[in-house]
Amino acid sequence: MSILYLCVFIAVIHLIATLSYGVRIAGARTGKVAFCLSLFNILVLVSRTANTLLTPALSKRVESGIESTATEGLMHEFHLLILSASVATLVGAALIPMFQRYVTTVVAAFDRFPSLLRMTRYALSGPGLRALKTSWTVPSTANFSFLRAGHRLPWNIFVMNVIGSALLATGVLSSLYAGVYAPDLRMTTGQLSAVVNFIGTIMLFAFVDPYLSYVTDGAAKGDGEDGDSRLRAAVFGMAGSRLLGTVMAHFLMIPGAQLIAWIARIIPA
Repeated sequence: MSILYLCVFIAVIHLIATLSYGVRIAGARTGKVAFCLSLFNILVLVSRTANTLLTPALSKRVESGIESTATEGLMHEFHLLILSASVATLVGAALIPMFQRYVTTVVAAFDRFPSLLRMTRYALSGPGLRALKTSWTVPSTANFSFLRAGHRLPWNIFVMNVIGSALLATGVLSSLYAGVYAPDLRMTTGQLSAVVNFIGTIMLFAFVDPYLSYVTDGAAKGDGEDGDSRLRAAVFGMAGSRLLGTVMAHFLMIPGAQLIAWIARIIPA
């Protein structure tokens, strides 16, 4: 499979993951927090597990690279994939205001179409696409209030989102590239990607997502402009930390591959 197709695929995955933060804002503004949380979880589940769909194609590239000793080109390709994730995350962050407006319109239509499939069909229909067009907006400077002391994202949450995003961005890639350092244990190193992704997913689900849910509830309860500003600050803080996580993945990929190769060697037979 062409590396271009793989870059597009991984870019779509990270674009969906970043846009999903906007669903929280839509939930607070429509009052349908639980329903929007379900939509959020669907998008997150797709984005956090779709990386595994890349494994067969990437495994084949690793096999071919090891057989032809062209591992240097393989490393550049993997960095290109991570770069695609970073670019998609940046684009997704810029599109969050538009996406949350669109989701707000679509969620409001759920009262008329009390079915997720019918709501999805409406979202992709003519009226739904026209709503997407009218939802276009440029991010305002107020969205960057997470940089101010009053609305600053807690550093422990920020750091955990960076680390968790980095692990998910590089987990599959490092595990597969570890086969270069341990060619006789390629199957073992490849399977260890599930462990890396598990750790990253637990960090995000157990520590980061609950905080974002707490801020969303505060905004939905009617805390006024301050609650809405705090939620937007949290959402864009999450998007920013996610972007830093994909950048960090560049620096973690090779050391992570070497560590995974070492772990594969010490696992008892």
